[in-house]
Amino acid sequence: MEFKVKIRKLINDNTALKAVCSVTLDDQYVVHGVKVIKANNSTFMIMPCDTHKDADGNDVYRDIFHPITSDARKAMEEAVLAAYEIAAAGYTTNNTDVSDKA
Repeated sequence: MEFKVKIRKLINDNTALKAVCSVTLDDQYVVHGVKVIKANNSTFMIMPCDTHKDADGNDVYRDIFHPITSDARKAMEEAVLAAYEIAAAGYTTNNTDVSDKA
């Protein structure tokens, strides 16, 4: 599967959220709102999600889109994190295109 990642926004402050991106899958589908989080010396991807309240009033998060297999998630995360690392290193500040085939 081919992933094309566009970094839409880089966040250079002290928050855990570091980037928001869009990922195009095999030039056929696009997922907007994929986020890059940096916390506890770890950088990872989170999927766009919907939030609602359960019967007890607690927030419940549900991914709007997510890979089904761990291999697919790993491949997508590697592509997203590679694009983020390039953008964060200062090569560009917006709309970074990085393609990855898995």
